Amino acid sequence: MISWRTCIGLAAAAILLLSATPAAAAAHTNAAAAAVRLGGSPQSWGPHYSPGGKRAKASGTVTATSEDHHDIPAAGTLKVSGKVHDLTRASAGCGWAVFGIAVVNTAGNKVTWKRHHERTCAFGKPRTFSFTYHRVYQVELKVCAERRAGEPSIQCTAGNPAWKTIYLSPH
Repeated sequence: MISWRTCIGLAAAAILLLSATPAAAAAHTNAAAAAVRLGGSPQSWGPHYSPGGKRAKASGTVTATSEDHHDIPAAGTLKVSGKVHDLTRASAGCGWAVFGIAVVNTAGNKVTWKRHHERTCAFGKPRTFSFTYHRVYQVELKVCAERRAGEPSIQCTAGNPAWKTIYLSPH
């Protein structure tokens, strides 16, 4: 079985390889336009809901600064802020915001995927969060409603629905 990081890494590599053609470059540019532009001012994302009844919700802002264009374009610093809501009404249920963050190495030629998650198990009391990464190519999000645990389940992080792109570094 191929891990989610491998799949996403292969997809990112395919995008970079295909971007050499004018049609693919235009497609990448259009995808970037749908995501966040650099500039230092916060851009809104969300709200995004968990599948199957909207039992969890996440929304917030992303702020990207200091664009870098080595082999792989990246934001020098990327700050993600927001709130995650538990809408389950069940004492064992939690709302999860799971982020996949593609970070470019210092040589500017390799992407490594990292995961960051935020959770609240308090119905009606959203959890506020903020985190920062450096040399970021892309940030994706999945929102899930599931049991109380230290980590989100594989059911949350894999399969359908697809990850939502909340940031993609422009070419």
